[in-house]
Amino acid sequence: MANNKLNASCGCHKLRKGLIALAMLLSTALPIRAQQQDPDPVLLDKAIEYFTSAKYHEALLIFQRLDKQYKLNERFRAYIGLCYYHEWEYKKAAQYLDEALPALAVLAPHERSVYHFAAAESHFLMQQYKEATPHYEFALALCYDREKAEINYRLGLCYMFAEKWEMARNYFAAAQLFYQKYRNVDNVEARWAQATKMRAGCQAKIDEKLRADSIALAKAREDSIRQHTIEIPLDSIILEQFPPIETQQPQKENNQQTQSNTAHNKNIRWEEQSFRTKK
Repeated sequence: MANNKLNASCGCHKLRKGLIALAMLLSTALPIRAQQQDPDPVLLDKAIEYFTSAKYHEALLIFQRLDKQYKLNERFRAYIGLCYYHEWEYKKAAQYLDEALPALAVLAPHERSVYHFAAAESHFLMQQYKEATPHYEFALALCYDREKAEINYRLGLCYMFAEKWEMARNYFAAAQLFYQKYRNVDNVEARWAQATKMRAGCQAKIDEKLRADSIALAKAREDSIRQHTIEIPLDSIILEQFPPIETQQPQKENNQQTQSNTAHNKNIRWEEQSFRTKK
C-alpha cells in the first residue's frame, strides 16, 4: 500500500502541462461576476502576466494583495488556488478551490476540469482520498479524452485505498484503454503495466471476497437447517409418516380370524346336511 501511494505521488505532476496550460490561456477572460470594487488594473495585469509565465509565486503575492484589498471574485480566487497548487501548498490550494468551484459551474467544461483536477490532486497528495474522489470524477467528465488515462488511474487508486475493489478495478481497466489509445503520457508503457498490475490485484481481492461470502452463505444455510431440525420433535415426524403398527396388526388378525370362523361354520353345516341325506 505504501509503495502504491509513493508511485501515485511521483506521478502527480504529469497532467499539469496539459491542464494548467488551459488555465493560462483563460486567465485574461472576463470574471464571472463584478468585483465589489474594481481592483487596480495595473497590478491585476501584472499578476496575470506572472501567472501565464508560470511565475506562480510572484503572481500569488499580487493576487493575495488584491484579494485582501478588493475581495476578488471566485474565478480569480481559483487562480490563487492554482498558484498554491503549483507552489506545492496543497492545503491552501484545496481550501481556495473547494470554496470557489461551486460558483464556477457557468464556465466552459474544460476550464472547470482544470480547477477540479488541481483540487483533486491537492487532496490526493494530502492522502485525503475521499475528498479527492469527487473532484477527479468531475474532472474526468469535463476533460478531453486524451487526458482521461491519468485521471482514471488516480480514481483507481482512490477507490483501492478505500478498499472498494470493483470500482478500483474498473477505473484501472479504463486507464489501460486510454493509455493504449493516446500514449501521450511519459513512460506510457510503464504506466500501462502499472495499471495492469493494480487491476489484477483488485481482481484478486474481489475473488477472495467472493469465496469468503460463498463459504459464509453455505455455513448460514447449514446452521439454519440444523436449527430448524432441532425445533421439530422427532416422534411427530414418525407419527405423521408411519402410522403405528399396533393400530393396524390387530385389525388384520381379526379379519383373518373372522374369515377362519366363517369357513369353519360352512364346513359344519355341510357335514350336517350330508349326514341327514344319508339317513
